[in-house]
Amino acid sequence: MIPFFLHCFLLFFFFPGSGAEEFVYNGFANANLSFEGEASIDERGRLGLTTGLDIVGVGHAFYRYPISFRKTPSDPAMHSFTTSFLFEMTSLYEHYGSTPGSDGVAFVISSTNKFLNDSLLPGPYLGLFNMSNRSSASRNILAIELGTIMNPKLNDIDDNHVAININSLISVNYHTAGFYTPDGGFQSVRLNMEQVFQLWVDYDGKAQQLNVTLGFPGSPKPKYPLLSNTLNLSSLLPSELFVGFSASTSTLSTRHFILGWSFKTNGEASQLNYSAFVEGSAPAGPGLRFNISQEIVPNPNHRSQRARTPLHVLLPVVTLTSLILLVMSAGLAGNTKESDWEMNCGPPSFTYKDLVSATGGFKDKMLLGKGGFGRVYKGFLPASKQNVAIKRISPESKQGTKEFASEVTILGHVRHRSLVRLLGYCRHKHELLLVYDYMPNGSLDKYLHGQDKPALGWSQRFCIIKSVASGLFYLHEEWEHVVIHRDIKSSNVLLDDAMNGRLGDFGLARLHDHGVDAHTTRIAGTFGYIAPELARLGKATKAADVFAFGVFMREVTCGRRPVEVNACGEPQVLADHVINAWQDGSIMDSRDPRLEDCVAQEVEMVLKLGLLCSHPSPKVRPGTRLVMRYLENVATLPDFPLNFFNADPANDEVYDQFVASVAAATISLSGGR
Repeated sequence: MIPFFLHCFLLFFFFPGSGAEEFVYNGFANANLSFEGEASIDERGRLGLTTGLDIVGVGHAFYRYPISFRKTPSDPAMHSFTTSFLFEMTSLYEHYGSTPGSDGVAFVISSTNKFLNDSLLPGPYLGLFNMSNRSSASRNILAIELGTIMNPKLNDIDDNHVAININSLISVNYHTAGFYTPDGGFQSVRLNMEQVFQLWVDYDGKAQQLNVTLGFPGSPKPKYPLLSNTLNLSSLLPSELFVGFSASTSTLSTRHFILGWSFKTNGEASQLNYSAFVEGSAPAGPGLRFNISQEIVPNPNHRSQRARTPLHVLLPVVTLTSLILLVMSAGLAGNTKESDWEMNCGPPSFTYKDLVSATGGFKDKMLLGKGGFGRVYKGFLPASKQNVAIKRISPESKQGTKEFASEVTILGHVRHRSLVRLLGYCRHKHELLLVYDYMPNGSLDKYLHGQDKPALGWSQRFCIIKSVASGLFYLHEEWEHVVIHRDIKSSNVLLDDAMNGRLGDFGLARLHDHGVDAHTTRIAGTFGYIAPELARLGKATKAADVFAFGVFMREVTCGRRPVEVNACGEPQVLADHVINAWQDGSIMDSRDPRLEDCVAQEVEMVLKLGLLCSHPSPKVRPGTRLVMRYLENVATLPDFPLNFFNADPANDEVYDQFVASVAAATISLSGGR
């Protein structure tokens, strides 16, 4: 036992009155935390903020000691700090998505760690505010909000966002949850879908710059922050502050967990030890689920009246029997899945040996590209004497079995000159492989946004736009089923040897019969191309595909990504760029400055058609048949005022008149479907 005087000395040395400046928790079993409400540490060492057992619930957990954020209380400059933590929102229900988004969790820096005395409300108030004090300069709170509810009164952008809040729930900056990829693209994520995420919060005291970055555990921290603000926190917060977490829920079953936490002033916070959270110390990654095994210990006080087989003899027998049964059941399940595969996709078209030989053993020199799904290799098939592209989907891929099967069943049957042709597939152990026609010029986005490719001329771009429109028209109207692609974007358009565009990657595609509405499904697609009604309802429709195609047309014509980040870290939407140029007198000014040989009439028509296809109201967007007519100059794009693109209910009558005129034009041109 430590003597009392030594105990006091250690407390004073390591935890002085101004508080510790650095700590790291890989699990919270022995953490120095104070709790309020439902917050507690569970048997797995996780910090649980809400239990999910009550319809309403609030929980707070703060580092027990206040931390000094200045050298002296009178110092005007605030210390820099960094923090990082792992969080997860889970449901007590067995299936995902069963709980509507009406919860929130926040990382908090505050002048107090006591909140429950203020009669707080759950749900949109994060357990920090209530209706009477949702904005108060006297509270001294910086909260990084992970919000899964949309409250119009608080100016929330959606029900899945990250925001910076200062002394108020009216955010000073916010963004749909996700992260920026190294090439500047944006990948959205759902916060409440039972995945573990990592959040980094960095504040530079000298530059007065606050950055917030979201990502996955085990993956590198994204290069670009999700949120970035110039904020003088020293004028907003006192010198000594508490740091911690707050969460609230207004729906039964949702729980909020913090799984690891690192904090440091004037330096980089220590990295979290991911191996402490996963069984077998496997590296964590996207979709990480914690699986900490627990040892069951027999009760030594239990006495049986009958003689027992010794435990050291019984355990190996039981273990061996269990393993045999497990292997047998896994084998049966595997056979069932194999049967399902052959029923849906047909027998494999290639052997694994064929594809290994075609790529020279999947050598790096044959690598064409890589992404979240795995890698794509160039291969040569001696039997048919043709070059092919082989997508090798790894077991850790974001593209799962369902997406793989979707691509095989849909792309394996459709045939069109503007669609990438799938030649076949192969399954080998846990690997999935798809074999396509080889596209020697790669993906279109490299020519639009890459630095190592020559700029495309207007005639080439216009031809690509018309090619993709033709393929989309075939999918929506001409094939025996309606195919909703759900991921139209420049990186999914490949260029053949004649620089013709071909639409590929049908992993997210869904099909249904003509004349039948699509089933409601989960939100899918790429941020910047997702139609507003798809983000709101998750319903895959032809109109949502047309929206993405409208974004694609503007991207090709302007040479800019749908959403780009400016020097201040703020997102710039391409539609605004085009509309602003139109408002300033010439929509042509929004075109790619590298376009010198363009036909002004065609460029202007494509830009306006792109805006029309991406109209906020799905009923206003033309169908692919009419889009083709406009692009082929068979029909003339009608005139519409600039304010026509505002999502204003006052425009409903104008919209209806326009839709009626479009419908009449469609019938007169095609006679219907």
